[in-house]
Amino acid sequence: MSTYFSRMILCFASLFMLWLTAAGAAYAAVGPGNVKVGLDVQSDTLGFKTSGAYRLVEQSTGEEITRLEQGEQWQVRVENGRIMLEGRKGRLGPYAGPVTVSELDLSFNVLSGSGQAVESSSSGQFFVLNGEGELTPFNSVENPHAVSPQKKTALAAGDGLNLVSLINGAASAKYRGSLEFRVENGKLAVVNELNIEDYLRGVVPAEIPPAWPKEALKAQAVAARNYALQRVEVTRGSNYNVVNDQLSQVYRGYDAETQATNEAVEVTRGMVMTSRGSLITAFFHACSGGYTENSEDVWLEQLPYIKGKADPYDKNDKHYNWQVDYTVEQLVAKLRGSGYNLAALEDIEELARTSSGARIKSIAVSGQGSLGEPVRIVISNADKVRHALGLKSSLFNLEKVYDQEGILQGIKIRGSGNGHGLGMSQWGARGMAAQGYNFQDILKYYYTGVDITGDYGRSAIR
Repeated sequence: MSTYFSRMILCFASLFMLWLTAAGAAYAAVGPGNVKVGLDVQSDTLGFKTSGAYRLVEQSTGEEITRLEQGEQWQVRVENGRIMLEGRKGRLGPYAGPVTVSELDLSFNVLSGSGQAVESSSSGQFFVLNGEGELTPFNSVENPHAVSPQKKTALAAGDGLNLVSLINGAASAKYRGSLEFRVENGKLAVVNELNIEDYLRGVVPAEIPPAWPKEALKAQAVAARNYALQRVEVTRGSNYNVVNDQLSQVYRGYDAETQATNEAVEVTRGMVMTSRGSLITAFFHACSGGYTENSEDVWLEQLPYIKGKADPYDKNDKHYNWQVDYTVEQLVAKLRGSGYNLAALEDIEELARTSSGARIKSIAVSGQGSLGEPVRIVISNADKVRHALGLKSSLFNLEKVYDQEGILQGIKIRGSGNGHGLGMSQWGARGMAAQGYNFQDILKYYYTGVDITGDYGRSAIR
């Protein structure tokens, strides 16, 4: 691409050449595409309000329903399994759906000197060099124009900030990108589709405190980018790639954004971790409790880059030395709530520990099932133990409490850490950054043998 950095031909509409009067050159700096986020919302009726340029589209036909004006507010509801819309233009529908509140954005192709299309982009993800030679978003350039040999045409770039608010009762949340409304199980479900870099703007501050050191924020941005890219790849063709809570990674949209975390995303734009030429799945957790683990000890798959090691950096007062006490009755309720057939508990045993020796990998509970039959249930691996007992971590010691007749009355649990213990500890990243390590140091400590590369790993993968 360096052969056309100084002057590039752009195809827009009728193949105008884009010439920015304030810029000496232009080049593509686009992401790998979009991510679809399933929002934790299901309702009979929802609303939305737009800020910027949007249109309503019926996805099943691809037809535009209507253009939306600035600040326009609509109500969306399910009627007889179909989508109805109501706004200032009256009632519209019914639609089989999905119905999308879709961004209206300038789009163009980048052409090489030979006329071959290299990239496609929306203006929100297209960058130019301004008169000072600084990289700047296309939408921030004043009065951009396209010229052909016949005429000069002004391009409406705007400020590049399209936002759509999702309204659920008295609550409202802003999102970049588009919102898709679909009917699932008789209710409205919502998917937010947006560029991966914009998605990360709403992830990083939701996953890690923005006031933490900059290098920790950058490490989180790279790990979150890896995770998102992997999920997009393995969920192609699905209604959404990720959800907005801890089942994927926490995402809170535009309202969560901060200057510090946006800078961390921008500074690391396109940076990812690879292992053996492939993108890694960058698991992370809040606090390791002093030890990370091998992936096969916590879940099942053995991954060469998720290896256990001592972690002295994440020591903190928030997630260390916690304790939980359960009576037998409480334990039975916990285990039944986790899906185990247990009506009465007589014993609980520790069977195995992880490779580090810190976490409990397997336990057995003995007692009676729902029909009074004797049962012995083995629970493995470490993360299943954590969830079965409702604990912050599987890094704990267990002490059984008996009455005078030797009958089990309950257990005392003393532990440290928060989360599964795989990959990067967020508190550990904070500790390493506070000691002067940069984000590359942090990532290479927690992910064994990885390479950190730009361009979304394209060169490494090729």
